[in-house]
Amino acid sequence: MDKVNVLIAHYFGSPADADVIASVDSRVDVVYAPYVDAGALEFMRSYRGGDVKAVEEDTGEFHRRVGEAEVIFGTGLPENILKLAPKLKWVHAYAAGVDSLAGTGLLENNGVTLTSSKGINGPPIAEFCLMFMLMNEKDMVKRIGAQARREWTRYSNGLLAGKTVGVIGLGTIGSSVAQCAAACDMRVLAARRTYVAGEGIPNVDQVFPSHRLNDMLAECDYVVVAVSLTGETRGMIGRAQFDAMKPGAFFINVSRGEVVDEAALLDALKSGRLSGAALDVFTQEPLPDDSEFWGLPNVIVTPHNTGGLDDYNDRATWFFCENLRRYLGGQPLESTIDPVKGY
Repeated sequence: MDKVNVLIAHYFGSPADADVIASVDSRVDVVYAPYVDAGALEFMRSYRGGDVKAVEEDTGEFHRRVGEAEVIFGTGLPENILKLAPKLKWVHAYAAGVDSLAGTGLLENNGVTLTSSKGINGPPIAEFCLMFMLMNEKDMVKRIGAQARREWTRYSNGLLAGKTVGVIGLGTIGSSVAQCAAACDMRVLAARRTYVAGEGIPNVDQVFPSHRLNDMLAECDYVVVAVSLTGETRGMIGRAQFDAMKPGAFFINVSRGEVVDEAALLDALKSGRLSGAALDVFTQEPLPDDSEFWGLPNVIVTPHNTGGLDDYNDRATWFFCENLRRYLGGQPLESTIDPVKGY
């Protein structure tokens, strides 16, 4: 095999990642040249306190190098990436989802293999979901507020054990949520696209096919959305689904904002149909200052960060290296994405 040119195009790492990837095999030539657009800069400012000058200066290097790339390890890419990189054969997405690649042509049948880092974020996001459920049962938002006001106020305690959680999507994240919930003696229901009657799934008491989603929602004290954003899932949780939910249910979204009709969600929260929500993702990010979600007392807002492991970059680089070994050896790649389905 000739030299394989690998371009690290994501902006979360450093040139040191190139050395790690190059150590996989002597046939690998690696360049760190991140692609940064306006959305990426905004995202980085939320992590780096506005200091993105060095990354901005690297952007031109991406355009100088991308033409030779056979493999790209990246996140968002230019819409004309297929023209910029005529030698491209494989793109590995830095994140679990690939919706950031919409409009590039990579989510079409074009001969370029697409994989992602799905799997890394399952356990940490599941822990956040468990934390949100516990916070709701133990009235932690009120308790923290009472502490800030120096008030000695007691609250009654709920219990997760015996409650029912419905998980929408049983990928790595959904399966991890099911595992955490089962460990707390919760009843676990799940809805998934692929359904086999009578199929047993670890930590899940009952599986519902997608067309019976509303039946599942009617039984749930907690609902966790953990699907990928695709044409099929965009807007899948709307007024009909909120109306179908058990009165007083608590809603958790760790998927993508576009999966949920946010106007319908606001109505369900303000009317009391839902007891509350924990939202890590929104249709518009960062969440605008004037969004009603900020001020609702029964809503917990986190900034699309439930999977923000402090060593995520190391884990993602290791994951890519393992796939690169497979690529070099002519073996099937892990975590492949169907470009048409988007997952």
